Amino acid sequence: MEMTILESAMAEIALWEIFAQARGANATVFLATVIAVWVAARFSSVMLEKGANTLGKILCTAFALGVFMLGFNLGGWVSGTYDGHAGALAALDAANGAIDLGAGSNQYIENLASGGTMIGSIGAWLFYGAGFLIAVLPLWFNPKD
Repeated sequence: MEMTILESAMAEIALWEIFAQARGANATVFLATVIAVWVAARFSSVMLEKGANTLGKILCTAFALGVFMLGFNLGGWVSGTYDGHAGALAALDAANGAIDLGAGSNQYIENLASGGTMIGSIGAWLFYGAGFLIAVLPLWFNPKD
């Protein structure tokens, strides 16, 4: 059953509204992980100042590893939101029959189909990887050497 132009437009707008709501949640998730990376680096700094023993270094390393893994997991959720939204728009376009999606929706689908989340994935690897190394390396390798 084909959708009418009005039904199609309303469904497309509803998908964009859901995506906009998810963007707010994604921003909160990113902010939380930025703070977590800072906390991991700060814990490491305090451990160095206090002359932590091996157990303290292991705990701080485990915390930093947890932050690293959590950041990647949450980053996957964000990428999944983008991919899922593009898939929902593409499915809506298929259901529309002769009614086309708006130009913005078509461009969004095209951008994601051509690897649009790859830059974000590379950025996540760099951000969380560097944060992990900043938090862990000083614990195990004397920065004065």
